[in-house]
Amino acid sequence: MERTFLVIDDEPDILDSIYRLFRKEYRVLRAQNTRDAWELIENEEVHVVLTDQRMPETTGVEFLTELRATHPDIVRVLLTGYSSLDSVIEAINEGSVYRYIAKPWNPLELKLFVSQAFDYFETRRERELLVEKLKEANAQLEEQNQALQDKNEELKLLDRMKSVFMEVVSHELNTPIAVILGYEFLLRRELTPATNVVIGKALAGIESSANRLKNISSRIFKMMATEDPSMTLDLQPTKASELGDALRLHVDPFLVRRHQKLRIDIPSPFPPLYVDREKIIDVLINVVMNAIKFSHDNQEIVLAFGRLDDSRYEVWVQDQGIGIEEEDLQQVFAPFFSSFNSQYHSSGEFEFGKRGIGLGLALARRFVEMHGGTIQMDSTPGEGTRVGIQLPFQPEKFDSSGEMNKL
Repeated sequence: MERTFLVIDDEPDILDSIYRLFRKEYRVLRAQNTRDAWELIENEEVHVVLTDQRMPETTGVEFLTELRATHPDIVRVLLTGYSSLDSVIEAINEGSVYRYIAKPWNPLELKLFVSQAFDYFETRRERELLVEKLKEANAQLEEQNQALQDKNEELKLLDRMKSVFMEVVSHELNTPIAVILGYEFLLRRELTPATNVVIGKALAGIESSANRLKNISSRIFKMMATEDPSMTLDLQPTKASELGDALRLHVDPFLVRRHQKLRIDIPSPFPPLYVDREKIIDVLINVVMNAIKFSHDNQEIVLAFGRLDDSRYEVWVQDQGIGIEEEDLQQVFAPFFSSFNSQYHSSGEFEFGKRGIGLGLALARRFVEMHGGTIQMDSTPGEGTRVGIQLPFQPEKFDSSGEMNKL
């Protein structure tokens, strides 16, 4: 930007003097009256105007006041004698004049004043440009916020639809399951030793499949319940050995089928655990059942308890099975995720290497977090998997993120 400076004075000598003083630093325009000045202002990009107070047609203050109304960006400077100082001060207070220079002027002071006027013009223009950019950025931000709000509303609706869908599906599953199990019970009661053995096997298959559907439906309901903010824990003092015994009752039949062993290590003495017994048993069942499915026949699975410090302890499950691929490991705790490779999916409960509908570990993580704990999985393909569960001895002192509450 070429700094352009307009000087207005009815005396040619003054115009020539100012022109010579500034011509090397600025582009200097000259006018002997306000009429010529207005023509220059309309046709040129003027940044600073310096005008004499006493003009034949109008005063400098009146001219600059009008200029302020039509071209507010131009910086307005007034040349004046001391006799008109009162009117100049009033103009400055009203904002019509940036500053004044008294006659006779000192050339160095005049150069300083004009330089400051240009600095003021450029600073103000930069500020205005920044304000415009800020307004544009704010407008874009408002649009993005509105779009985000719209997306959030869509997500809320989809989440509600998902919950309703899950509830309906679970309900619709339970009704035929109950009917199937009821008829299976009646038919089995009519069996006699002379009845064909094939029928007995068929009924056993019907019962097994119906129970699998029942377990899937139960898990869906549990997942829905964990999203209810009113859900609470029923904390009771529980021995680690009691959790191990309850776990064995559930998983022993599957261990027998796979010819596997479950070793439970509990150091002695070990303090009682303050937990929601049902939920923690559910956590252990889900983790150990995964270990059973991803371990080879005849292998051993270890469930161990250990104290971390005075406030926390760890429960971990270690197997020497096939391990989990890295891409799957990042998602194993996500609801409804079982594997990126669908060939591993199975509705079974103990078959080697097969996966369910992806709710077991999601429920386990949610139940652990409700206790103020954390759960993580480390695995190496071909070598095995370790699931570590860290829990506080007193869950009521921790929030769901595992941070100590301020009591």
